[in-house]
Amino acid sequence: MLKKLIIPLMLVAFIISVQTFAQGMRMTAGERAKQLSEQLKLNPTQTKKIEEIFTKQQDQMKKMFESGDLGSADNRNKIQKMREESNAEIMKTLTAKQKVEYKKILEEQRKRMEERMRNRGNQ
Repeated sequence: MLKKLIIPLMLVAFIISVQTFAQGMRMTAGERAKQLSEQLKLNPTQTKKIEEIFTKQQDQMKKMFESGDLGSADNRNKIQKMREESNAEIMKTLTAKQKVEYKKILEEQRKRMEERMRNRGNQ
């Protein structure tokens, strides 16, 4: 019984994760970098580097979306790994103070995603 429940829940969580990521993908890499630049008060060099990171991530995700095999556990793991790698690269470009703020932004994003997942579960 529990197995029958876990698999659909994992699939729903993955779909929500992809949708959340896709919403972020609606913005271009430049728009995402600009938004982060404003939030963290980045200098032009940092903004350019972060735009490059977002562009690379966007290109990788586009290839995955085009492959059409988004539901596989392997691709879910790849998406998570891509996010972690992008965040690690971004952290390397930030000052200590900016890192603290960026961690707060990531935590807020995580909480919003969890809230969306809970709300969808209640529907």
